Amino acid sequence: MRIVPPQPALYPWDVTREISFHVVGVSHHTVAVGVREQFALTRAELGELLAHERAAGRTALLLFTCNRCELYWSGPHDSESWFCDLARARGVTFTGELTRFDGAEAVRHLFTVTAGLDSQILGETEILGQVRRAFDAARAAGTTTRDMDAIFSAALAAGRRVRHETLLGRHPSSVSSAAVELAASTWAGRIGDRPAVVLGAGEAAEGVLRALHLHGASRVALVNRHPGRAAVLATAWGATPHGWEALPALLEEAALLFVATAASRPVVSAGELAAAVAGRNDGELLTMDLAVPRNVQPEARSLPRVRLLDLDDLQRLCCPAAGTPAVALDDAERVLDEELVRLDQRLRGHREAPRLAELHRLGAQVAEQEAARALSQLADLSEAERLVVKEMADRLVRRVLYPVSRSLREE
Repeated sequence: MRIVPPQPALYPWDVTREISFHVVGVSHHTVAVGVREQFALTRAELGELLAHERAAGRTALLLFTCNRCELYWSGPHDSESWFCDLARARGVTFTGELTRFDGAEAVRHLFTVTAGLDSQILGETEILGQVRRAFDAARAAGTTTRDMDAIFSAALAAGRRVRHETLLGRHPSSVSSAAVELAASTWAGRIGDRPAVVLGAGEAAEGVLRALHLHGASRVALVNRHPGRAAVLATAWGATPHGWEALPALLEEAALLFVATAASRPVVSAGELAAAVAGRNDGELLTMDLAVPRNVQPEARSLPRVRLLDLDDLQRLCCPAAGTPAVALDDAERVLDEELVRLDQRLRGHREAPRLAELHRLGAQVAEQEAARALSQLADLSEAERLVVKEMADRLVRRVLYPVSRSLREE
């Protein structure tokens, strides 16, 4: 396993350069989908990981998407070995590259990821929700720190601004929409009445339904094991809901199959696809596997009249940067820089907070001591008059400290 060192960079902010913030992981830049899927954790496994890290007094946030599996942490411990241990436990021969960033580079990497600038599909919109859910899970498990909370909150804010203020947001992209665009290009950009089958009812499946609807697809079947969820999505996007038992018959007529479930294993076998195209004389079944772990048996690639594409194929064929104006990328980078400066100011506030608290504690102590010294020489004062002396001492100290505190906060 080789560690990819980060490239040195200069930023207009300094506190994050010194912060203990780290990320290590694999992504579509370094390993294929067949390796990335080996790191997929179930919800129960993720809960166990976070609970274990909390019990050990460590921080942890795991981000798993179709593009990457990354572990973020803060503190003196080193979590890099987690990936090696997981690969070893699952019997994975891992020969790819493990990428690691620390300090300022780790913060910048998170911002770039959250804004969709480091995705297979440039500017993809799904990553923002995925980062938010990973952040929510870690906070609920108690495995983040105050600084980590600030960093992830700032990254999410930057991602939202990129969506709202740049051309990348005006023409939102996703893996789902890219898959439908690629499928449509097979028929000169028109899907029309060609039968399409969508498996799944999550975010990716809904994205496929939305894109098919925008392309005017009129024969779309949504297949899911939970009829209620399928019915809601089908109604929203003009599809027809079906139970899983209807899949074989639907595949016999289908020209398009999009598979995007949350299953941790293949749900469509090569045998099922072979049976679906057995009676065809011409016309292929274009199958898009948009899931990680993959939901279609890779052996289906060798079948006649079946064209199977996964996320690696999508990256290769879609040319994510093609047609993207340079000004859109420049605007996105500008937004990231602005939010990084805001984060730096917030982290400076975190650093100064203990000093400010100590300053005010000492001020209160001085006010009490000076009031006591004055009152010891004014024995004939009434209780009301003694209270006035104490309040005056306290007020004088606070008036002196206020501009000092304000200056520190502004700096």
